[in-house]
Amino acid sequence: MTIHAGSAATSSASSPTSDPVAVLGPGAPVGSGPAPTVTVVVCVYTERRWPQIVRAVGSVLAQDRPAAQVVVVVDHNPALLERVRATFPELTVVPSTGPRGLSAARNTGLARAIGEIVAFLDDDAEAEPDWLARLLPHYQDERVLAVGGHAVPAWEQERPRWLPPEFDWVVGCSFTGQPTEVAPVRNVIGCNMSFRRSVLERTAGFDPALGRVGRTPVGCEETELCIRVRRLEPEGMVLYEPAAQVRHRVTVDRATWRYFRQRCFSEGRSKAVVARLVGSDAGLATERAYTRRTLPAGVRRGLRQVRAGDRGGLLRSGAIVAGLLVTAAGYLSAQALRASQATSAQAPRRRADPAPVRVLAVELSEGLPDVPDTGGPDGVRYGAAQVLVRLHGQPLGVVDVALPAGGLAAPALTAAIRARLAAEIDAHLRHDGLPPLDRLDPGSLGQASGTGDALPAATTGAGTCPSRRPAVAHTPFVSVVVPTCGRTPLFESALDSLAALDYPHYEIVVVDNAPQVTDTARIVAGRAVDDPRFRYAGEARPGVAHARNRGLAEARGGIVAFADDDVIVDPGWLRGLVDGFTDDEVAGVTGQVLARELDTPAQIWLEQYGGYGKGCQRRRFDRAGIMTLDPGGARRVDQPAPSLHPYLPGAYGSGANMAFRTDALRRLGGFDPRLRSGEDIDLLLRTVLARHALAYEPGAIVWHTHRREPRALRRTMYLYGVGLGAVLTKCLASDPTTRRDLLRRLPGGVAYALRPGSAKNNRKQESYPATLTALELCGLALGPAYYAAAAARLGRSRR
Repeated sequence: MTIHAGSAATSSASSPTSDPVAVLGPGAPVGSGPAPTVTVVVCVYTERRWPQIVRAVGSVLAQDRPAAQVVVVVDHNPALLERVRATFPELTVVPSTGPRGLSAARNTGLARAIGEIVAFLDDDAEAEPDWLARLLPHYQDERVLAVGGHAVPAWEQERPRWLPPEFDWVVGCSFTGQPTEVAPVRNVIGCNMSFRRSVLERTAGFDPALGRVGRTPVGCEETELCIRVRRLEPEGMVLYEPAAQVRHRVTVDRATWRYFRQRCFSEGRSKAVVARLVGSDAGLATERAYTRRTLPAGVRRGLRQVRAGDRGGLLRSGAIVAGLLVTAAGYLSAQALRASQATSAQAPRRRADPAPVRVLAVELSEGLPDVPDTGGPDGVRYGAAQVLVRLHGQPLGVVDVALPAGGLAAPALTAAIRARLAAEIDAHLRHDGLPPLDRLDPGSLGQASGTGDALPAATTGAGTCPSRRPAVAHTPFVSVVVPTCGRTPLFESALDSLAALDYPHYEIVVVDNAPQVTDTARIVAGRAVDDPRFRYAGEARPGVAHARNRGLAEARGGIVAFADDDVIVDPGWLRGLVDGFTDDEVAGVTGQVLARELDTPAQIWLEQYGGYGKGCQRRRFDRAGIMTLDPGGARRVDQPAPSLHPYLPGAYGSGANMAFRTDALRRLGGFDPRLRSGEDIDLLLRTVLARHALAYEPGAIVWHTHRREPRALRRTMYLYGVGLGAVLTKCLASDPTTRRDLLRRLPGGVAYALRPGSAKNNRKQESYPATLTALELCGLALGPAYYAAAAARLGRSRR
């Protein structure tokens, strides 16, 4: 026998994967003597599979090399036990003696086995006649501890077009990426495997904490067992013999997206248990290689198939990304649950929700106020404050401060701002030609009539601040587009704030995305009587992308700005956006989105997630990198090689606060209606990839009212994930250069999404629900499917 090293056989499933172990060289002796005896164990649990059980047992009885013993284990089903005994009286038919589940049933079969080798066949699989003849000869080499074979899917109906062969492990079969010749692997696949009985007895068999229970699609018991076997016999090996084949039946219910998601999620949870039992290095090492090599290759193949005319290739590429991320979400949820249980064991009390946070803005040149802790929702005191700090109208930063009982006095607020923003204040003053502050405290500050501590009088006067760029002689006409469905109670307040903008030359185009309800048309018409800047446009096609595109079509300005119907815009918002168009390379400008209130846990959790604000540093983005703009000039910050730039479009800004040159936006094709969500980050990403520049202007501020209820936040997080997943799928499908670049960065992106210490996750506090992260990851995983389905619908509508 000659054994060859396998290639890239890695998976996140309970299936064979390559492992760097010693292998027999060419011409090595395989031993001599008679083949070992074998017991075949078939575990059954339901009469619904009776025809399959009969075929499975029949295929064992028809082997070219007969088994010394066939054991059928019935998992806690007395009626099925009697039926099997009556049908196969010559076999050893026994009830499971352990808890319900496949692992305990297999252990029962092991306890009754008499053969030197114990082979396992699933009750919905049929072995080829030479199955045992292919498995057993390998055991003549004493180093071989286990041998597994190949499982071919036997589809009850046609194979789904969307299922990639890399994920055939989902339906319990072999998959693309496994060796094509005899090779050492980390673990065998459950429906087609065999072990030395002596080794299994020494390891106590399968772990009942893992493995399928009834119809619940869980697994990894073979992975964990094979790792233990190898630890017991470090010089031994587990082999994969692709010629030892079984046909594994795949029923209609397993050929669905629902089963695919459940199986991947459960696999992730099982992997978390395996990692806890045997360590993450042993439990996940091959999965990392599977993620780095096999899956990106599958995505590239699917996209090549799209170019060759097979539209199913996009679905298969999307399913690879979805499967990976749903599996990761399952792993993360299991880890979070374990951490939660550990915390609960130490502190049985329910984890407290975060206290409400007071939101306010201060202008340093006008003085600093006391911050009371009273007036919270339902009479609850505010536990903290989030303070936007401005100087001469320019935002310098957002300072979070705890509020003691009785509130925070102005001197204490002064000290907190000094500790956090002294460098920013000094930089601003130096650029103004003013002396920097050595300290910011009552002893060195003037007073601003009852408002508390203030900066020296020489620093006051926002209108004369040199840091403010002078207004251009000609202010371009701007079209402000506000899409709405008329359902938000803040709609009229949003219109009020837009009408009060400190900008001389603009129009407000309200796009009604629910024109069948006449309220929006009535409100806009009423305002247009006294203010001709208001215009109304109806868009019957649902979706914010359609609504924004209708606003783009209606826009008469050289710049088109977008605001949501649930924001309050700062009076200087539009001037701030227009100031960002400093040269012809800048095609778009985004602004700062701050929370209007943080009264409920859901609103606070959204801020911990990252909120919508992108900080108070002016920045400029292009495909090459990021330029940060200081009061005294500019400096480029080059992105290091492992950076995800430019494929983190959420860093560019938000659709609730952005503006574009109208002609540039039209050339880009506007917003993509195929995107259920994420149409704004798609446009921002396309702008950068098209080699335009984007500017971020923190002085263009809008105040957003976050969703107050946890249920609404859960849906929001899910849709954020869907949007990003769809946008990345679109990138993979649209441009070969972008595809190669993005696939190279995909593993780093997955790590960025999952790693607790990444910039994406490091603001989440202990109270942040793990379910929100899991929902976002599930949405991210399913985004490719949503995009592929929407693209197919759009293609059909255009025929």
